[in-house]
Amino acid sequence: MAAAEKDAADVAVVDIQTSSIATDVTSSSNNKRKRNDDGDNNQAGTAKNSNNNNNKRRKKKKGGGGKKGSHQHRHNKQKRNWIESCSESIARMPSNCAAPVTCVITRSEIEEEPLLPKPIADNVAQSDDTTHTPGKEAKIDCSSNNELTASKTSSIIEQSENNVAILSKSFATTLAQEPKVPWKIATTVQVNGEEKKVFIPVQRHTSANGPTKWQQKQKKQGHKKGQNYCHLLDGDNGDGKKNPYPKEAVPDKFWAQRKRLFSRYDEGIQIGGKDDPEMWYSVTPESIGLHIANRMVSMISNDWKNASVAGAGETSNTQCNESKKEIVIIDAFCGCGGNSIAFARLNNNKDVIGSNARVKVIAVDNNLSRLKMAANNASIYGICKENIVLIHADAVEVINAYEEGTRKEMQSEIPSNDRCHETYFGFAVGGVELLPDHVDALFLSPPWGGLGYNMNNDNGNSGFDPVHGISLESRTHDKEDDVIKTNGGELLTMAVKAVLSESKQEGLVVAFLPRNIDGINLTRVAVTSDVKGIVELEQNVVNGKVKTVTAYLGPCVNQFLTGEGKK
Repeated sequence: MAAAEKDAADVAVVDIQTSSIATDVTSSSNNKRKRNDDGDNNQAGTAKNSNNNNNKRRKKKKGGGGKKGSHQHRHNKQKRNWIESCSESIARMPSNCAAPVTCVITRSEIEEEPLLPKPIADNVAQSDDTTHTPGKEAKIDCSSNNELTASKTSSIIEQSENNVAILSKSFATTLAQEPKVPWKIATTVQVNGEEKKVFIPVQRHTSANGPTKWQQKQKKQGHKKGQNYCHLLDGDNGDGKKNPYPKEAVPDKFWAQRKRLFSRYDEGIQIGGKDDPEMWYSVTPESIGLHIANRMVSMISNDWKNASVAGAGETSNTQCNESKKEIVIIDAFCGCGGNSIAFARLNNNKDVIGSNARVKVIAVDNNLSRLKMAANNASIYGICKENIVLIHADAVEVINAYEEGTRKEMQSEIPSNDRCHETYFGFAVGGVELLPDHVDALFLSPPWGGLGYNMNNDNGNSGFDPVHGISLESRTHDKEDDVIKTNGGELLTMAVKAVLSESKQEGLVVAFLPRNIDGINLTRVAVTSDVKGIVELEQNVVNGKVKTVTAYLGPCVNQFLTGEGKK
């Protein structure tokens, strides 16, 4: 919302056709109530009026009165994330506004066994001596977890001095020739030739209403927080293994949850050490990664089935869908492979992908060391070598290589990483020359700005700003200071153009985002990117707590939500 106010002086306009959502909301009988139509952002104005009313109430109760602790209750409520506290506004659109996209909030719930706590007797404090007994403490071999041992280097290439991929010369030249137009978030749209302000209706799915199932279960059992568990020192999660890394690089809480990131961590999983600690707080937890993979493939499969039914009377369409047996997903920021492995593991679940289909993952990262870790981790999980292809290239270049899911015609050139037909642990690795001709889905898990991501925004207290909070730097030459910057808004716009096809009703873009994401701003970015219909924001809840938010964009999202996909 702050971004919209900054751009009010130079408004970006999006041309849209009258959508069913905009028509339905505009014709609602609730819109006949008197509204304040002044200002550039009615939603922002409503929030401002609400804050003023809250300040008046605080002043009245400052001298006394009211229930004890009520002020503290309000203070805690204000600290809740937007996605947890926002209310529905599906039928509260002002008459001078249009709603090209609706933000639908859903919830997925995952229950896991506690990893960090260790069972102790109630009301009994455990001493340091009993917590860490030298004789019983297991020794950990750090080299097997964050370094490539001599026995493993035989199957991989030597470390390159240019570990970070740079943009290919042809792509860098193309970018230099194109006029640089500043990206601006859309604040108005054109509906039947009339300019209207953008309004984002918010609708909560039935799955996102009320307390979580985990909370209901704990309340029924009368469980109290910390009743049977305590936190141990040095990241020990109960198995006696202490954090071997410097705490300023890898905090104890990440080490303690290593098996939540990869359940097979002790078998030689590589996440990164003191030289690359970013992976420890960037990798998607395994249970969440598997859930996202399941949903993405289910959406695509459901879209194919609907297309087959719709084109049953047309021979060409039917033949096209029957020949389409490979689901291609690009993981644009694969890191050490958490999500890529989750996608590829679905090939063992024919109930999700179908008996004759398979999932092929294009794992992209600009860091060569992370691709090595991803290959190592995939081999530990027994991933078939044909199901993951490793691409050492810049994500911006890879995304721009596609349009509506089809590879653009590109000039023949030397691969961006100067390698052809190399293998890491049997997995093919190369540059943009290994990209497939077609892609069905694009998964984005860009960096959020480090451990302090919740402070890196210009959006006040309303949450993480997807435009300014996400910033990518693409190197054009060997010099580190020669870079092209891409913000979160530009990234999502590129992704939508690369994969989504409104005419074919195909394509899926999924973004993995922090739990304090500002959903209104994100949906405005989707409007600017020419997304139509619905943007789904899914709360990823683990043991009753919102850990992350996953955004789903594409023609199949609406069909999946209104069908049997999301109960």
